[in-house]
Formats: sequence, C-alpha cells, structure tokens
Amino acid sequence: MAKRQLGLGKAAKAKKQKTETSQSTAATSQKPNETLRVELNEEADADDELAQLQALWNTYSKSDKENELMVNGIIHECDRLLRNWDEKNEALPDYFHAIYALALSELAKYKPEETSQCFQMALERLDAGLAAYPKSIDVNFAKSRVLLARIPLQYISTLEVSSQVGDYPNVSEMLDEALSVYEVAETEAEARKEYSKFNEDNLDILQALDDVLDMMDNFCKKEEEEDEEKEDDDDEEEDEEEEVIQLAENHPLYHIQATDKYNFWWRNHTLKFLTNVTKRTENTTQLQRELCTRLGQSYLQEAEVPANVYTTLKYDDDYAGLGELQGLQMEEGQKLAQESFKEALKYLKKAQDDDDPDTWVNVAEAMISLGNMYEMDSPDQEKWYDEAEKILVRANKATQGKYREILENLRGEDEGDE
Repeated sequence: MAKRQLGLGKAAKAKKQKTETSQSTAATSQKPNETLRVELNEEADADDELAQLQALWNTYSKSDKENELMVNGIIHECDRLLRNWDEKNEALPDYFHAIYALALSELAKYKPEETSQCFQMALERLDAGLAAYPKSIDVNFAKSRVLLARIPLQYISTLEVSSQVGDYPNVSEMLDEALSVYEVAETEAEARKEYSKFNEDNLDILQALDDVLDMMDNFCKKEEEEDEEKEDDDDEEEDEEEEVIQLAENHPLYHIQATDKYNFWWRNHTLKFLTNVTKRTENTTQLQRELCTRLGQSYLQEAEVPANVYTTLKYDDDYAGLGELQGLQMEEGQKLAQESFKEALKYLKKAQDDDDPDTWVNVAEAMISLGNMYEMDSPDQEKWYDEAEKILVRANKATQGKYREILENLRGEDEGDE
C-alpha cells in the first residue's frame, strides 16, 4: 500500500482549551437542566445510576466532544459511584472502568498542562478494569483508544525535526501496543458474537489511528510550512523547488513514516469491522456506507503512486527513455493502478446513497481515473468514460448543475448544457 499523501480522514487538529470553567461540575448529575438533557435507553431504569452514567457518556460521545463541563461531570459522577460501590464492597461493571478512563483521557484536551497526569490516571483505571475483567471488550477497546489519544497529545506535539530516539519514548512501540489491545477486543467480540460492539463509537478508534498516521505523515510538511511563512516573498521561487524535509533515521517517527505496516493494519481491520457490522441484526446501512467510503478512499490513494508512474513514463517527454520510476516500470504501474482503482470502485459503489449525489460522483471520478490507466481512445478507456458520463449527467441534473465542470472536462467541451 502506498504511503498516504492526503490522509483518509480529517487531520488531527489541536483542540482549543476552554477559557471558562464551572465551579459546580460536581453537581452535574444532580442538576441536569444546567447542562443538557440526557436521554435514557428505553430499557434503562431511570433510577439506575450506572444507566444514567452510560446515558451521559453516550450523549457526550455522540456530540462534537467540545463540552468540558460534561467531561468534568462524568468524572465527578464516576468518583462518586466508585466511593459508593467501595462502601458497599461491590464490584462495578466493566463498562464503568471504560467510561471513567475515557473521560479522563478526554480531559487532557482541555488541560494541556495536565496531559501526562490525565493519561496516567486513565491507564491506571483501565488496568484496574482489566484486573477485574481481563477479557472485557469494552475495557480493551477503551484502552486502545486512550493509548492512541495519548500519542499525539503527549508525544508528537513535543517533537521537532531534530528530535532523536534516545530523548523520547519509542512511538512505534506505543502504537503497536494500542493496536495489539484493539485486536484483543476485536477477537473477543467476534468469539462471543457480540457484533453490536462494532458500532460508530468504536469505529472512532480506527479513525483515531488514521488521524495519528496522518499527523506523522505530515509532520515534516507542517514544519516546512511554518518556516516558509517566516521567509520573504523574494524566496518564493526557491521555496517551491525545495523538497520535503526528510527525517533522520534516528528520529522517533522515521520508521513509522517509512513503513506501510500501519496503513495495511488500518485497512485490514476496517475490512474486519465492516464484515462484523454486516452481522448485526439492526439496520446498519449508514455505518456500512461510511466504512465502504473509507475503504474506497484508501484504495484510491494506494493507486496514486503507480498511476503517476504510468502517466509520467507514458506521456511526459521529460522522462522519455526512462525505464522505471519509483521502482516501477510503466507496465507495472499501469497494472497496479488498475487493480487498486477497481478495488476502490467495488467499495465506492457499495457506499452510494440514492439521496446523496456526491456518492455517485465519487464512483464516476474513480471510473475516470481507471479509464486513464488504459491506452488513449481504447475500448476499455471509452467504456469507463461512458459509464462515468452517465453517472455525472444524472448527478448534474439532480443538483442543478453542480457537476457541470467535471462533466465538461470529461467530454472535452468548453461549454455544456446538461
């Protein structure tokens, strides 16, 4: 799999620290009207404190996760429940430990000066949960999420281009640990046939991995952009010719950037996630579409390098006579790109929504890219172009001309009336 050049999801963004805090967060569960209304599951007991905690966490996890007040409320409620259960000498359920730890890790976003402490407390809570429930699906999924969240906030944010392995923890080992714990939860959920665990909330773990890999892939680019902003306009032409900064082999992120191991892991486990989602009894159409979209995008990005090799060696006179580029011969690049584009199409077609023309256009654009991997004006190329055109005409009509430009480009027209 080619290294991701664009990323599959949104690049991880630093969260703005809230400037206003409440002095009454401990009373969150007692004064819900001061925060928000929490909806309980129909089967949940309104007098069940643990059910209320679950509902509060579910409300937060489905929100934009920008509510420090709610996070503090969840943590205070967990503290209270923990004291009460200790007094009763009763064991709390596994999901309690997961919620408590996740809330502590979320707090790290709002209190950057306490990042290390927040993650340490979160991991200690998870270890306590695993001591009581070694094979808990919820606790293991939560631990994977916390370990992934810690990497950018506690470690990558402190790195510079000049950083060396000996001065920082081994980021690769931390990443491996997070993925290993995820696999424990995944395997256990499959073994118990608890397919409901493969839901939107736990899909966030795979998205978190994608964001972390994105951050690592773009680490040097960020440094370069910051440097360029400080330079004069006179150096603009020179800047454009500069190559992306290469990390030294002793940099903490070097080996992660240099391998496709984690990209393959992401795809393989996203495929597993999709397989398990299809086994759920309830309607999961939207979740399946989301997964298929992500998988389709990953194959599109996998095709980028071989496609560029093929088109460059085939059509760029500056490379005339060159036998290979980036380790690939022209025919090899063509074949690999065709295979990846076809795989992308398989998933993008499954991701189509009759009410969302953008999803149709994703398919059409993949068809055009695939057509570009065939000889000019060949039957194969015309076949893919024709199919793409039909889709674009439909999408253009449905959106009153939104895709007119791409349709004209495909037709080679200056104007279009569709």
